Amino acid sequence: MPYRYANHLTAIEEAVRTNPNNVALKVPSEHENEWKDIRYKEFWDDVTQVGVYWSRLERFIMVDDRNGPGKRAVVGLWISGKTYTDLIHVLSLQRAGYILHLVSTYVKDVDLVQSLFEQSGARVVLCDTNHVEGWEQLENAGIKVLPLLTDKEVADITKRLSSELNGTLPALDGDADEILFIQQTSGSSSGRPKLVPYTRRWIDANAQKWHSDKPKMRIHTRIGTFCSSAQLDSFLRIFLHAECIVLTPTLVFPNMVADIITQCGITDMALFFTLARNIIERAKTSTLLTEIIKRLDSFTYLGGPLDEQAIELAKEMGIKLVCRFGSTEVGSLLCSEPGEPHLLRFHHNFDYEFIPVDGNDGNSKLKELVILPTSPDCPVSALRNPADGKYHTKDLFEAIGDGVYISRGRLDGIIVTVTGRNCDATYIEDRIRYLCHNIITTFTVIGQGRPSPALLVEPLEPNTNTSTLREMLSSRLESLNSPNIVSLEHERLKPEYIIVVPKGSLPISPAKGTVIRSKAELMFKEVLDKAYSKKPFWENT
Repeated sequence: MPYRYANHLTAIEEAVRTNPNNVALKVPSEHENEWKDIRYKEFWDDVTQVGVYWSRLERFIMVDDRNGPGKRAVVGLWISGKTYTDLIHVLSLQRAGYILHLVSTYVKDVDLVQSLFEQSGARVVLCDTNHVEGWEQLENAGIKVLPLLTDKEVADITKRLSSELNGTLPALDGDADEILFIQQTSGSSSGRPKLVPYTRRWIDANAQKWHSDKPKMRIHTRIGTFCSSAQLDSFLRIFLHAECIVLTPTLVFPNMVADIITQCGITDMALFFTLARNIIERAKTSTLLTEIIKRLDSFTYLGGPLDEQAIELAKEMGIKLVCRFGSTEVGSLLCSEPGEPHLLRFHHNFDYEFIPVDGNDGNSKLKELVILPTSPDCPVSALRNPADGKYHTKDLFEAIGDGVYISRGRLDGIIVTVTGRNCDATYIEDRIRYLCHNIITTFTVIGQGRPSPALLVEPLEPNTNTSTLREMLSSRLESLNSPNIVSLEHERLKPEYIIVVPKGSLPISPAKGTVIRSKAELMFKEVLDKAYSKKPFWENT
């Protein structure tokens, strides 16, 4: 039975009804250090009018009968996901009734991109054919490729169709299990990303998580590409409250923070934890930057844990630090109060449970968060555990009070790179163990907050020549970097990050006999800093 489930489009339409003159977006203007305001009425008109354009375009396929009569077609967007025109593409195609499969141009492996679009059944892919390399391969595989609209073309369409009625567009209501977006995981665990469909029910559930927010005219920063689940969720929250987001042309790097906050009147800043850490470090040496960040209502980090040193430093400086916790499969789950990043509370009391990580011992402090199938934010059945029908997050928590939790890592060995992308250290370690078992003993793959993983390794024999061992390891591990084994650039182990350490120097867990990654990161921090570029990573971006 069709129902008006909350989503990005219904949120914008409601904002136009109640607050049409609120500024929805700030975008770069023609003049340096100046910004143009786009109000909700103008924003919605652009979305609607370009949606009409897509619905009338004969080269598009409105329905896809391969999956049954009248099934809506999947349209792929292979975009950078950072400009106003990019956002209009996303929302206008959704308004025209298509299922959107979003892939960032960060994914440059054309074989992988083709595989993702083939899995989702995309009949058409839009991309910047002037700048994206390898798009011809998609056409050769039978996927129609069309160029993205330019800024001028979008402007021309909105002028030409400004007097058109939107009667040609589908209704905003629909069935609960109808898919609106298709995302994908990073592929860290399996070596290949898995598709994550977002249904109307799922998006509506995530909208409910933000209804408890106190209304205020907040101005937010862009977290990342529009193709990321974190940014899609952020848009949903902002549009629901008719608030504003600044579409910066790049991520908000430490050397830009003060100017962006001052020029745009930012009230709330959300960033991947690696960027947050670097901004806090920079603020330590800048009284001006510290004072500017202190004025924010919230300084939120997400995507991974912030180290204790950065948290303590933020507290000392009076920064209202917030931790937001979630995943691609479930959306935003928990959040802290400003200034208490360790203490997490659920956004909404949906159907969750905690199970002990060590069997049936109900007294275990560490418990895994599990999403029950009755919970509206439980991902589609294909992603659930086939044995019990539940979604096991692999995220570990410790309850420390009534409804208050502390994150205690994951069941698997995920590390998060500087750009907030996941990398499965355990998977890489398993391959190293297989390829190099007769020349090394103890080793670990680390790299939390780094551009790519690093290998700390002890030699098999104490007197082994370090240079010779590094060369042998580099040679044997060449196959590990094959796209068939590790598909994304940030997961590849580069020779310069293979670091031989003295035998017996890596910290070992007495209980399991395995290397304690977090301790190894701290022990060899100076060595790692030297191995990676001495320049701040944002200067190499």
